[in-house]
Amino acid sequence: MRPPAIEVVIAHRNNVPALTRLLNALREQTLPCAVCVVDDASTDESPEVIPQRFPELHYERLNENVGFSRANNHGIRTSAADWVVLLNNDTVPDPNFVAALRDAWEATGADMVAATLRRPDGTIDSAGIEVDRSLVAFDLLHGRPYDPAAIAQLQPLAPCAGAGAYRRDVLLDVGGFDEAMFAYLEDVELGIRLRMAGARCAVAPSTFAWHEHSAFWGSGSARKNERMGHSRGYLVWKYRRDLSAAERLRGHVIDAVVYSGQVAIDRNAGAVRGRAKSAAQRARLRPPPRHDGFALVPRAELSAGAALRRRLGRRLPSAA
Repeated sequence: MRPPAIEVVIAHRNNVPALTRLLNALREQTLPCAVCVVDDASTDESPEVIPQRFPELHYERLNENVGFSRANNHGIRTSAADWVVLLNNDTVPDPNFVAALRDAWEATGADMVAATLRRPDGTIDSAGIEVDRSLVAFDLLHGRPYDPAAIAQLQPLAPCAGAGAYRRDVLLDVGGFDEAMFAYLEDVELGIRLRMAGARCAVAPSTFAWHEHSAFWGSGSARKNERMGHSRGYLVWKYRRDLSAAERLRGHVIDAVVYSGQVAIDRNAGAVRGRAKSAAQRARLRPPPRHDGFALVPRAELSAGAALRRRLGRRLPSAA
């Protein structure tokens, strides 16, 4: 059997210095692979500078800012690779990154592989994602010291889309990212559909990528919080019929506390605005019917208090 063809797909908008660091790191990979940059209508010098500095890559420029989901889908659909590796444009992968992902899927036969993102201080940003029974999402091992042995024990729902690998045919079979989600939680929603289709997720504990968290919109900014609130509202609406009344209520309570915390800490109500916009857009639409295969979606059994501590721990280390 021939080795699978691999292509790295990077959804990019502005920030030439960050993308340059990433592309230089990809040039140094121990396992060379194709690279595709999907430029989501950058307004800086990206279209002029990047193709000139990196003539070996495939550079696609979109005419309008369509968001993370649609930009990645464009790269996935135009790729001819067996596997696509998704990386945020503000990541810097370890030289063995692509090879370690390849080794993980070959060893396990999985359909997706979660890599680890590390913050500048060396701790873990994400080692994959999981959801609880209300579909509240968490980055596994967020804020913990980097420990490959601990990562090896994880069983994520799916990779964080900022650093993960997927079988391209499986992605296409489920329709790729849901383009109703402009940015944030799109990897969670995709992971749910992949799991409902029977896909399996492995981890690659021996490698990582450095990540400057929320480099584009800024952690806690009104714009980021609004996008998060909108995506959370859409996710809950889409899977409303799969959740019990108690699970929905539990999720609403957790969200309300988190949004209140954002008002106090971030001094903005972006998430509330985003949630309200999401609700208004679908006020006259019926949620989809119950999804076949939803029982296959792994959901962590957490108390509401534990879920809140994990959510608030992203902004308040003492609460982690």
